[in-house]
Amino acid sequence: MTTVTWLGLLIIVAIAAFFLGGFVTKKQFKHDELEVQAQQAKHDLEQYRQDVSDHLASTKKLVNKMQDSYQQLLTHVEETNQLLTQDRPSHPADPFFSKETTEQLQASLQARPERRRKQDPSFEAPPSDYAEGETGLFSGQKKESEQIKAS
Repeated sequence: MTTVTWLGLLIIVAIAAFFLGGFVTKKQFKHDELEVQAQQAKHDLEQYRQDVSDHLASTKKLVNKMQDSYQQLLTHVEETNQLLTQDRPSHPADPFFSKETTEQLQASLQARPERRRKQDPSFEAPPSDYAEGETGLFSGQKKESEQIKAS
């Protein structure tokens, strides 16, 4: 074979190798990119799981705290209920006033004449500025709509 044939063959092989190398490089680049995305997705999933776990742990603490508070409330209500329903020894309540003062107040109330409002005829009459019938700006005038309804 001649040198020209060898050179032509070499150029064809070089061009084919160039395109084949570019294709393989692009495929490798896409593979690396997908691997990075997969690692990022795994990291995000692990972070999400950790966040959910932390949330559930804090929720559990809050629920336990709420149960303790509720138990304290029930205990307090039960104690208050027992205090209110227990039988107390019946003893007369201490009056605010002494016995003599109470008797004097009752006697003065009974001796006092009952005052009632006098039956004054002026209370039954309307006030002096009260006017019966139609007065004011619109007295004697009917609106058109009222006249139409009346007809």
